[in-house]
Amino acid sequence: MFGIFNLKKKQNTSASFHLTEQTEAESVLVQEVHKVPVASINLSDSSTPDLDLGDLNTGPKQPILKVYPKTKFGSQNRGFSSTYYNDFNWMEYSIQKDAIFCYPCRIFAVTSGHNEETFTKIGFNNWKKLSGAKNAKTKNTRIQKHACSEHHLTAIVKWNIYKKSCQSGNSIISQLTAAHTEQIKQNREYMKCIIDIVLLLGRQVSAFRGHRENDTSHNKGNFKELCELMSKYYPEFKNKYFNDVTNHSSWLIQNDLINICAENVKSTIIKEIQESGMFSISCDEARCHKQEQLSICIRYPKQLDVQERFLCFVDVSRSQNADALVSTLLNFINSSNLDKVPIIGQSYDGTNVMSGSKSGVQTKLREAHPQAKNAIYVHCMAHRLNLVVVDMCKHLKDARNLFNGLEALYVYFSRPSTNFKLCEMQKELGLTKITVSQLSDTRWVCRFKSCDALINNYDAIVNVLTNEIDEQESKDVAQAIGVLATIKNFKFIIYLFILHDVLKIINILSVQLQSKLATLGSSACLINGVKETLTKNRTPEYFAELWETIINFAENNDISINIPIGSKRRRTETKTLKDYHVTVTTAAENSLYKDDLSKKKYWEEHANYPILDAIIVSLSTRFSEESLKIATAVDELFKLNFQQSSFLIDYYKDTFDINSSNLKCEMNVMKNMMKEVNFENIKIHLNEEVFPNLFKIMQVAITLPVSSATCERSFSTMRRINTYVRANMTQGRFTNLAILNIEKDIIVDTEIILNTFAKSNRRIQL
Repeated sequence: MFGIFNLKKKQNTSASFHLTEQTEAESVLVQEVHKVPVASINLSDSSTPDLDLGDLNTGPKQPILKVYPKTKFGSQNRGFSSTYYNDFNWMEYSIQKDAIFCYPCRIFAVTSGHNEETFTKIGFNNWKKLSGAKNAKTKNTRIQKHACSEHHLTAIVKWNIYKKSCQSGNSIISQLTAAHTEQIKQNREYMKCIIDIVLLLGRQVSAFRGHRENDTSHNKGNFKELCELMSKYYPEFKNKYFNDVTNHSSWLIQNDLINICAENVKSTIIKEIQESGMFSISCDEARCHKQEQLSICIRYPKQLDVQERFLCFVDVSRSQNADALVSTLLNFINSSNLDKVPIIGQSYDGTNVMSGSKSGVQTKLREAHPQAKNAIYVHCMAHRLNLVVVDMCKHLKDARNLFNGLEALYVYFSRPSTNFKLCEMQKELGLTKITVSQLSDTRWVCRFKSCDALINNYDAIVNVLTNEIDEQESKDVAQAIGVLATIKNFKFIIYLFILHDVLKIINILSVQLQSKLATLGSSACLINGVKETLTKNRTPEYFAELWETIINFAENNDISINIPIGSKRRRTETKTLKDYHVTVTTAAENSLYKDDLSKKKYWEEHANYPILDAIIVSLSTRFSEESLKIATAVDELFKLNFQQSSFLIDYYKDTFDINSSNLKCEMNVMKNMMKEVNFENIKIHLNEEVFPNLFKIMQVAITLPVSSATCERSFSTMRRINTYVRANMTQGRFTNLAILNIEKDIIVDTEIILNTFAKSNRRIQL
């Protein structure tokens, strides 16, 4: 029921009427009135509430004065006359403005775009053009033109209808308005259900459409199946979905709602960035089927809480050089209305295209974008940490052999039959079901997890391999023999435990660097803590404890404890080295290790120390003091040390108009306010109005990027959305679904989505 009037025939019984008298103007405007919803009649508010005019109850205000004000037009004084009321009963006069208004147009106008503001809001007082209005031959006056206008005649018809309905004692308009309101309410509830279904499927990374969606299909796709499920429990939804000609479940409506929801999430993020007044940007590339997708993420402060958000995927298949990537970033910044917000940091991986100091993306972006001239480049710390382990494997062949053995173990147990046997064996031995992961240079914790899985499930793995060899039923027995021989070798075991112990420490740093809440200051502290821990572990006392664990493991699993066997002939030290301190192992020393020295000392010097030295040196190189200069300054800022954090302050003080002298005073006052100086206590006491300079520099400190881990995480969503059966979806739909899934913590108000959806020309009253 949309409240459409029909003046010629009756509508339904609840809200029908029939006019017995009909003017010529009404007859002409019947078709026009049909187009006008009754609910659009303004029955409560006047367009000019401040004027002394009539309302719905009083009718037009027509005061009769002895003398009306005069205005000089040329050589004559002209004014209003009450005689006009007789010829134009719709006319009303405002004493305050000394102007006339049109009562029906003010009260019963359809919309503000279909009436004359002169007669509804401003008022008409050009009395010279009013003088010939009563003369039938003069139809060019402003009054006559208004009286003959279509919108005025429509308002007159509505006014007459309202008066007749009031005379009959039965407010038809009220009935129609109530019915129309109820219909709109039902329509809105129906569309809210549709929007909720869209949000559910988008956040759960589920496909919307099925292969066939006709009535005979047994699987119409997730969207329509959910609609039918809703119909099963909600009769109102069922009535709209199955009985209406248009039920708004087409793929066009789906795309429209997906786009509106994603734009709502994106606009929420962009509004927060604009309010914060700064942001950092990070991006990374990954291949998805035959496309190269660039993930763009943003880091910004919300008061003193850091936010890291995904914003879009961009197809960069055409070119991945520095110029093309910078152009893509600039287009994104401009289209997102972020071109006026300063960029204070950039975080990418270490490839030359991204990190090049002369022609890399980080340099070209600073040159091309005026708001990015102080965007300091931070090589993704998570990537750097992973390269530390990669460097160690390159320099130590035995460490590389360990991971090759773990990879061979993964390949063997990736087959369904062997994996099933392993699971059954784990259940039989009462072990937790853990499998060795595939090694990857970008999945940063996979090495530690693989070492941990092998140590905790060693018995089950050995039993399965032994059974495979004894049964001789599989063609892969040779592979099982090789894998079993590898993991039963004591050298493999010693490297397994040493690397497991080292990677356990490094994994703490890896988890911190991947966190969205990590800051440069806290990350720098943790890096130094890891380096110091590894350095302290490089002692005979620490290795003695680890050695005890290794010996117990070897004895429990019947692994012989040995060292690599050299020549059988007993070698002696050459006399030429008698007076020298030898720093490398000689053949004579190897013989001594076998016969005279403990095996513990051999593995301590040949396995433990080389691994620790390689890791410590690589950490010191990859995370040098120069590369951590900005991170150290951030850490000192959190300690409220002005001098030690001067590098950070001097770099950004001009960008954000920070007064160094005032900042120093604010830092001293803040330090004296707290018993223990740390960032969490600073957040409690720091007030933006009282400490404006300190507040702003703290926001800068937490906004500086740490890693591009958020980009890496978005690639997991990318592969779940853009599967091989959904590879033909458009780039816009793909990005929108990614935003809905990744940023699902942002609340989407269905009322706002519905109101935005209703702004377009829809085939449903909302």
